[in-house]
Amino acid sequence: MPTTAPKIVIVGGGPVGMTVAHALTKAGIDFVLLESRPSIVMAAGASLVMSQIGLRALSQFGVLPAIEKASTPLSICKRFDHLGRTIGDTKLFSYLHEKYTNSMIRVPSSNYCIANTTHSHGCASRVITRRDLMQVLFDALPVEASSKLLPNKKVSSLHKTDDGVVVKCTDGTSYEGALVIGADGAYSAVRKHMATMGGQQDAQGQGGNDEDLPYLTTYRCFWMRFPRLPGIAPGDMTESHGPQATTQYFASEDSAVVAVYERLPQPTRRPPRRYSDEDEAAFVARWGHLPLADNPSYRNAEGIRVLTLGEAYAHRIQTGFINLEEGVVADWSRGGRAVLVGDAAHKFTPSTGAGCNNGIVDVVVLVNKLHKIFATAAAVGNSSGSVKNNASVVPEEELAAAFREYQEVRFDTVTLGCGLSGRATGTASWATPWAKFMDLYVLSVDLVLRYFLRWAAAKTALTPVFDFIEGEDTVVGKYPWVHKIPMPQA
Repeated sequence: MPTTAPKIVIVGGGPVGMTVAHALTKAGIDFVLLESRPSIVMAAGASLVMSQIGLRALSQFGVLPAIEKASTPLSICKRFDHLGRTIGDTKLFSYLHEKYTNSMIRVPSSNYCIANTTHSHGCASRVITRRDLMQVLFDALPVEASSKLLPNKKVSSLHKTDDGVVVKCTDGTSYEGALVIGADGAYSAVRKHMATMGGQQDAQGQGGNDEDLPYLTTYRCFWMRFPRLPGIAPGDMTESHGPQATTQYFASEDSAVVAVYERLPQPTRRPPRRYSDEDEAAFVARWGHLPLADNPSYRNAEGIRVLTLGEAYAHRIQTGFINLEEGVVADWSRGGRAVLVGDAAHKFTPSTGAGCNNGIVDVVVLVNKLHKIFATAAAVGNSSGSVKNNASVVPEEELAAAFREYQEVRFDTVTLGCGLSGRATGTASWATPWAKFMDLYVLSVDLVLRYFLRWAAAKTALTPVFDFIEGEDTVVGKYPWVHKIPMPQA
């Protein structure tokens, strides 16, 4: 008898894993999602910056209005040195908005167009808490799809079968499917176990040893959420730059979040350590003088009226202390039965806000290919009278080829993005004298910034969308997208 197990097992229920769930739902492909945490939606992690490429893909799920409501648009970023002295503002997000804003928006049920240059059409980059983004994505799933999201499911092993894969969990449960998608982060269990799926160790030992880690850690990050204190306006964004450490700070309607990136004495590939409350307190004692925002209510040691990290720490609501891994995994799949997306395949420092957005685009490219393969397999299965959910109708060789093509499409883009993100962190933390010079005297120049963005816009315009989800493209501006969202059929 053919199996009726879910066709695809998703491991990892973060924003990228939830994007997979939405995409498979739209594609009509059955799935189950396994999340190791006790809840799918919970207050974990700092805020995320959603850029045009991520927002455009998510807009195809109909969630853009809800994301806009739960997030804050980004504009001008004020920059300080460690003493609180201004070192010039940067208009990166303003220029991005200018390039991607809707210059013409078609009015529903009308042949007329209206000019528009506001944030209300989802074209500005936006900052949103991880929990709020997860809530938006969870709420938008159909009830049947949301019932397939299973928390408290920690993966213990993967086993290849004749027609698919079995994912076993530490609680004794197991889940069968044609393939497994690892969306489970930098220390991916899928990546760890997929090398031994067939019962043999990969020649390079990929994933077979906890010490054999693909990412390099050069920075660690302390992040904190605290109330929006008097004198702080929603939408405020600042950075403090200087030797060994840099901050990024965002304020929303009811709270603010800051991340401090500190350069380690030596880069390491060792597994991450768990930082204690004492480690956190020592970190804040060392960097508590870093300025976060202009504020007449506070004055630092230099007599400059700014809110400092230490003063904000006294009002903390939530904190975290983690290592920041960087790199791109060499192989993103194992045969035709396991494939990686997001942080499981590539990890960026958070400085450019590119990590989550690139993970979403991974899903776009991968699920476009899966949609074609599964649609063909379903047609063949139905014509032969077999059960629709039969995993054996999906040829492993065809899946393996699709996974290789997916990696080829994405590899150079994420490698470039990872390098740019790491250099941005190094420049802001004055990793070298040259980095300090570039930060203070070159990268803050509007002409240089505009030149860089023209180059980036040409590459960004190539970003794909889900080619099987019809709808209106609401993120349209001066630089047209090469890949158009399919228009609804008449």
